[in-house]
Amino acid sequence: MIDNDPQCNSTSIIGATSKQNTLYSLLSQETISDQCNLSDFISTTPFEKLWCLPNSLDSSGNSLFFTQNFPDSLFYLRNKIRNQAIEKFDYTIIDCPPTLDTPLGMALCASDAIIIPVEVGSMHSIDGLNHVLELVSAMQQFNPELTFLKLVMNKADRRTAISKAMITEIQENYPEKYFETILPICTAVQQAEYLRKTLFSHAPTINMISTYKSLAKELIEVTK
Repeated sequence: MIDNDPQCNSTSIIGATSKQNTLYSLLSQETISDQCNLSDFISTTPFEKLWCLPNSLDSSGNSLFFTQNFPDSLFYLRNKIRNQAIEKFDYTIIDCPPTLDTPLGMALCASDAIIIPVEVGSMHSIDGLNHVLELVSAMQQFNPELTFLKLVMNKADRRTAISKAMITEIQENYPEKYFETILPICTAVQQAEYLRKTLFSHAPTINMISTYKSLAKELIEVTK
């Protein structure tokens, strides 16, 4: 897991052990030209077979540097981690901020595919989905290997008319481009997020865990 979000939620929730080397230091102006050993930046986590490239709250300080060196900066993350990540790991997931900015562009340049979460119940999320799809199309000039994998319908409340309508709209307008597993709104997930814990540690017996496992199985199957 690469935490590409300046808020560092993945780093804290996963419980990555602290290291001096973070994504911030990997991509800083002082080190961007240096050769790196990815292992020096990878932190262990409490979970078997899960490692994390943590981030730092200081990472927003790299924004001006990235902007000044655009579009070359789009390739910074790819050049630093892609080959080593492919060699060492089965899957690398890059957690990105919900903003269409240079760090997201860097992640798209480094990736094979993008998964887009869509909040069912908010029509604004459909607009955001279309903006991201436009960005993916534009980024393919820099990374021809990049594809839109599938979208994930999240925070669905099937008791409401708006959720039902949005699910139908997505299924009609994006055929074969969504995961069949729909993530419902869940208080335990909100509680875990507030407590900065994983759902596995906060509520290990809740049915929602089986839903996430179902989504993971779909992901494994579609990426074969």
